[in-house]
Amino acid sequence: MKKMIVFLAMVAVASSFAPAYGFPYEPRGKRDPFVPLIGVGRPALTRLDDIISIEDIRLEGIAITAGGKKTAIMNGEMVRENDRFGEIEIKKITKKDVKLLISGKEYNVALPEEGGLKSEK
Repeated sequence: MKKMIVFLAMVAVASSFAPAYGFPYEPRGKRDPFVPLIGVGRPALTRLDDIISIEDIRLEGIAITAGGKKTAIMNGEMVRENDRFGEIEIKKITKKDVKLLISGKEYNVALPEEGGLKSEK
């Protein structure tokens, strides 16, 4: 009986520290947990060598080292300035976008912003 009273007292003390409203969840900036990372529901990325249209380009990230070397990740592949992939030539990488040529036509592809992709033709 004494152990039961001690246990109930510990539960009462512990529950007094728990918040009454639960845990808040802030979804901003987080991926949707119901969209699969692989398999059927995930859009396939086209390899850079196979791209012939700006609609197939996905700029996923840009990294600039302390020494100023710039690298971008496009369609899952790392690219640098002056790289060529099939019909694509990477002209310039900045903090926010990549300037490139596709079949001789110049495009500017910006990093995704919250709420969707932003690309300019």
